[in-house]
Amino acid sequence: MKNLLKFSFALIILSSIILNVTGQTLKERIDEAKTVKVYFKISPFAHVPHTTPPVGSNMPGTGCEAFGETTPLPAEYVDVVNGFVDMLNKGFNTTSFVAGDFAAVPLKTSGIMKGEPDWIALNEPLMFYVQVWGEYVVNMSQTGKMNSMAIQAYLNVYYVKDGKVKVTGQEQLAYNRTEPIKTQKCDDYAYFVEKFPVNSLLEPFKTELTAKTTEFIGKDMKKYEKAMSKKK
Repeated sequence: MKNLLKFSFALIILSSIILNVTGQTLKERIDEAKTVKVYFKISPFAHVPHTTPPVGSNMPGTGCEAFGETTPLPAEYVDVVNGFVDMLNKGFNTTSFVAGDFAAVPLKTSGIMKGEPDWIALNEPLMFYVQVWGEYVVNMSQTGKMNSMAIQAYLNVYYVKDGKVKVTGQEQLAYNRTEPIKTQKCDDYAYFVEKFPVNSLLEPFKTELTAKTTEFIGKDMKKYEKAMSKKK
Protein backbone atom coordinates (compact mmCIF):
# COMPACT_ATOMS: atom_id res chain seq x y z
CA MET A 1 0.00 0.00 0.00
CA LYS A 2 2.90 2.33 0.84
CA ASN A 3 4.37 1.86 -2.64
CA LEU A 4 1.03 2.56 -4.31
CA LEU A 5 0.59 5.77 -2.33
CA LYS A 6 4.12 6.76 -3.28
CA PHE A 7 3.34 6.07 -6.94
CA SER A 8 0.18 8.19 -6.75
CA PHE A 9 2.13 11.03 -5.17
CA ALA A 10 4.79 10.74 -7.86
CA LEU A 11 2.12 11.10 -10.55
CA ILE A 12 0.84 14.26 -8.87
CA ILE A 13 4.36 15.71 -8.85
CA LEU A 14 5.02 14.76 -12.46
CA SER A 15 1.67 16.02 -13.69
CA SER A 16 2.56 19.46 -12.37
CA ILE A 17 5.52 19.65 -14.78
CA ILE A 18 4.87 21.63 -17.96
CA LEU A 19 4.31 19.19 -20.80
CA ASN A 20 6.32 19.67 -23.98
CA VAL A 21 6.66 23.44 -23.66
CA THR A 22 8.55 23.77 -26.95
CA GLY A 23 5.67 22.40 -29.03
CA GLN A 24 7.98 19.80 -30.54
CA THR A 25 6.20 16.56 -31.35
CA LEU A 26 7.19 13.28 -29.76
CA LYS A 27 7.99 11.83 -33.18
CA GLU A 28 10.52 14.64 -33.75
CA ARG A 29 12.14 13.92 -30.39
CA ILE A 30 12.34 10.23 -31.26
CA ASP A 31 14.03 10.94 -34.59
CA GLU A 32 16.52 13.29 -32.90
CA ALA A 33 17.33 10.81 -30.14
CA LYS A 34 18.22 8.00 -32.60
CA THR A 35 17.98 5.42 -29.79
CA VAL A 36 15.16 5.47 -27.25
CA LYS A 37 15.16 3.03 -24.36
CA VAL A 38 11.90 1.73 -22.93
CA TYR A 39 12.20 0.90 -19.23
CA PHE A 40 9.73 -1.58 -17.75
CA LYS A 41 8.93 -1.88 -14.07
CA ILE A 42 6.75 -4.96 -13.57
CA SER A 43 5.33 -5.50 -10.09
CA PRO A 44 3.36 -8.48 -8.75
CA PHE A 45 -0.29 -8.68 -7.73
CA ALA A 46 -0.34 -7.29 -4.19
CA HIS A 47 -3.04 -6.68 -1.60
CA VAL A 48 -4.69 -3.23 -1.56
CA PRO A 49 -7.14 -3.47 1.36
CA HIS A 50 -8.02 0.23 1.71
CA THR A 51 -7.74 -0.12 5.47
CA THR A 52 -8.51 3.57 5.90
CA PRO A 53 -10.92 5.57 3.71
CA PRO A 54 -9.53 6.73 0.34
CA VAL A 55 -8.95 10.47 0.13
CA GLY A 56 -12.19 12.26 -0.70
CA SER A 57 -14.39 9.22 -0.03
CA ASN A 58 -17.38 9.31 2.28
CA MET A 59 -17.19 5.53 2.72
CA PRO A 60 -15.47 4.03 5.77
CA GLY A 61 -12.22 2.12 5.47
CA THR A 62 -12.36 -1.67 5.25
CA GLY A 63 -10.37 -2.22 8.44
CA CYS A 64 -8.56 -5.10 6.73
CA GLU A 65 -4.86 -5.56 7.31
CA ALA A 66 -2.75 -6.05 4.20
CA PHE A 67 -1.39 -9.56 3.72
CA GLY A 68 2.20 -9.82 2.53
CA GLU A 69 1.88 -12.57 -0.07
CA THR A 70 2.06 -11.53 -3.72
CA THR A 71 1.61 -13.23 -7.09
CA PRO A 72 4.22 -12.59 -9.79
CA LEU A 73 2.92 -11.32 -13.10
CA PRO A 74 2.57 -14.43 -15.29
CA ALA A 75 4.72 -14.81 -18.41
CA GLU A 76 1.67 -14.29 -20.63
CA TYR A 77 1.32 -10.71 -19.36
CA VAL A 78 5.05 -10.10 -19.65
CA ASP A 79 4.93 -11.19 -23.30
CA VAL A 80 2.19 -8.62 -23.96
CA VAL A 81 4.22 -5.90 -22.25
CA ASN A 82 7.38 -6.82 -24.13
CA GLY A 83 5.48 -6.38 -27.40
CA PHE A 84 5.13 -2.69 -26.53
CA VAL A 85 8.55 -1.93 -28.04
CA ASP A 86 7.53 -3.42 -31.39
CA MET A 87 4.28 -1.42 -31.33
CA LEU A 88 6.25 1.78 -30.81
CA ASN A 89 8.70 1.06 -33.62
CA LYS A 90 5.91 0.18 -36.02
CA GLY A 91 3.62 3.05 -35.05
CA PHE A 92 6.30 5.73 -35.13
CA ASN A 93 7.84 4.23 -38.28
CA THR A 94 11.27 3.86 -36.73
CA THR A 95 13.77 1.35 -35.36
CA SER A 96 14.84 3.63 -32.50
CA PHE A 97 13.10 1.84 -29.64
CA VAL A 98 14.91 -0.81 -27.61
CA ALA A 99 14.21 -2.32 -24.20
CA GLY A 100 16.22 -0.72 -21.40
CA ASP A 101 17.45 -2.38 -18.21
CA PHE A 102 15.35 -0.92 -15.41
CA ALA A 103 17.59 -2.56 -12.81
CA ALA A 104 20.41 -0.31 -14.04
CA VAL A 105 18.46 2.92 -13.48
CA PRO A 106 19.87 4.80 -10.46
CA LEU A 107 17.44 5.66 -7.65
CA LYS A 108 17.14 8.98 -5.86
CA THR A 109 18.81 8.83 -2.47
CA SER A 110 17.12 11.76 -0.75
CA GLY A 111 14.11 14.06 -0.78
CA ILE A 112 10.39 13.28 -1.09
CA MET A 113 11.09 11.19 -4.21
CA LYS A 114 13.69 9.01 -2.46
CA GLY A 115 13.75 5.55 -4.00
CA GLU A 116 12.20 6.71 -7.28
CA PRO A 117 14.16 6.44 -10.59
CA ASP A 118 16.74 9.18 -11.12
CA TRP A 119 16.17 9.85 -14.82
CA ILE A 120 18.61 12.76 -14.91
CA ALA A 121 21.49 10.45 -13.94
CA LEU A 122 20.91 8.34 -17.06
CA ASN A 123 21.93 11.22 -19.32
CA GLU A 124 19.64 10.05 -22.14
CA PRO A 125 17.77 12.41 -24.50
CA LEU A 126 14.42 10.58 -24.28
CA MET A 127 13.14 7.81 -22.00
CA PHE A 128 9.93 5.76 -21.99
CA TYR A 129 8.90 4.34 -18.62
CA VAL A 130 6.17 1.69 -18.38
CA GLN A 131 4.87 0.51 -15.02
CA VAL A 132 2.67 -2.56 -14.76
CA TRP A 133 1.22 -3.83 -11.49
CA GLY A 134 -1.57 -6.03 -10.20
CA GLU A 135 -3.86 -5.54 -7.23
CA TYR A 136 -6.01 -7.71 -4.97
CA VAL A 137 -8.49 -5.00 -4.02
CA VAL A 138 -10.89 -4.60 -1.11
CA ASN A 139 -13.41 -1.76 -1.23
CA MET A 140 -16.32 -0.79 0.96
CA SER A 141 -19.89 -0.53 -0.29
CA GLN A 142 -23.18 0.30 1.43
CA THR A 143 -23.74 -3.40 2.12
CA GLY A 144 -20.26 -4.60 3.03
CA LYS A 145 -16.81 -5.32 1.65
CA MET A 146 -16.22 -5.96 -2.04
CA ASN A 147 -13.26 -8.01 -3.28
CA SER A 148 -11.85 -7.78 -6.80
CA MET A 149 -8.63 -8.05 -8.79
CA ALA A 150 -7.18 -5.41 -11.10
CA ILE A 151 -4.18 -4.81 -13.33
CA GLN A 152 -2.84 -1.48 -14.53
CA ALA A 153 -0.23 -0.24 -16.99
CA TYR A 154 0.96 3.36 -17.10
CA LEU A 155 3.36 5.17 -19.44
CA ASN A 156 5.46 8.26 -18.80
CA VAL A 157 7.77 9.75 -21.44
CA TYR A 158 10.64 11.86 -20.09
CA TYR A 159 13.34 14.10 -21.43
CA VAL A 160 15.88 16.19 -19.55
CA LYS A 161 16.26 19.95 -20.08
CA ASP A 162 18.33 22.41 -18.05
CA GLY A 163 19.06 19.73 -15.48
CA LYS A 164 15.38 18.97 -14.86
CA VAL A 165 13.11 16.12 -15.89
CA LYS A 166 10.30 17.11 -18.24
CA VAL A 167 7.28 15.01 -19.18
CA THR A 168 6.37 14.96 -22.84
CA GLY A 169 3.81 12.17 -22.72
CA GLN A 170 1.58 10.39 -20.23
CA GLU A 171 -0.95 7.61 -20.84
CA GLN A 172 -2.79 5.01 -18.84
CA LEU A 173 -2.29 2.06 -21.16
CA ALA A 174 -4.62 -0.33 -19.38
CA TYR A 175 -6.88 -0.65 -16.37
CA ASN A 176 -8.80 -3.90 -16.12
CA ARG A 177 -10.76 -5.18 -13.17
CA THR A 178 -12.82 -8.27 -12.36
CA GLU A 179 -16.41 -8.14 -11.22
CA PRO A 180 -16.41 -7.64 -7.43
CA ILE A 181 -17.47 -10.33 -5.01
CA LYS A 182 -19.33 -9.29 -1.88
CA THR A 183 -17.90 -10.44 1.45
CA GLN A 184 -18.41 -9.59 5.11
CA LYS A 185 -14.93 -10.41 6.36
CA CYS A 186 -11.31 -9.71 5.54
CA ASP A 187 -10.28 -12.55 3.24
CA ASP A 188 -6.77 -13.94 2.98
CA TYR A 189 -4.34 -14.53 0.11
CA ALA A 190 -5.58 -18.08 -0.52
CA TYR A 191 -9.12 -16.75 -1.02
CA PHE A 192 -8.02 -14.23 -3.66
CA VAL A 193 -5.91 -16.78 -5.51
CA GLU A 194 -8.88 -19.16 -5.63
CA LYS A 195 -11.55 -16.63 -6.58
CA PHE A 196 -9.50 -14.51 -8.99
CA PRO A 197 -7.23 -16.47 -11.38
CA VAL A 198 -4.59 -13.96 -12.49
CA ASN A 199 -4.86 -14.86 -16.18
CA SER A 200 -8.58 -14.03 -16.20
CA LEU A 201 -7.69 -10.44 -17.08
CA LEU A 202 -5.12 -11.31 -19.74
CA GLU A 203 -7.27 -10.82 -22.85
CA PRO A 204 -8.89 -7.53 -21.80
CA PHE A 205 -5.46 -6.29 -20.69
CA LYS A 206 -3.93 -7.14 -24.06
CA THR A 207 -6.83 -5.60 -25.98
CA GLU A 208 -6.81 -2.34 -24.02
CA LEU A 209 -3.02 -1.95 -23.98
CA THR A 210 -2.91 -2.41 -27.76
CA ALA A 211 -5.78 0.03 -28.34
CA LYS A 212 -4.43 2.71 -25.99
CA THR A 213 -0.91 2.43 -27.41
CA THR A 214 -2.25 2.75 -30.96
CA GLU A 215 -4.31 5.78 -29.92
CA PHE A 216 -1.35 7.39 -28.14
CA ILE A 217 0.89 6.97 -31.19
CA GLY A 218 -1.83 8.07 -33.61
CA LYS A 219 -2.43 11.37 -31.82
CA ASP A 220 1.23 12.34 -31.97
CA MET A 221 1.67 11.20 -35.56
CA LYS A 222 -1.20 13.49 -36.60
CA LYS A 223 0.57 16.38 -34.85
CA TYR A 224 3.82 15.39 -36.55
CA GLU A 225 2.26 15.24 -40.01
CA LYS A 226 0.63 18.62 -39.45
CA ALA A 227 3.95 20.13 -38.29
CA MET A 228 5.81 18.70 -41.27
CA SER A 229 3.21 20.00 -43.74
CA LYS A 230 3.76 23.51 -42.42
CA LYS A 231 7.48 23.24 -43.12
CA LYS A 232 6.98 22.42 -46.81
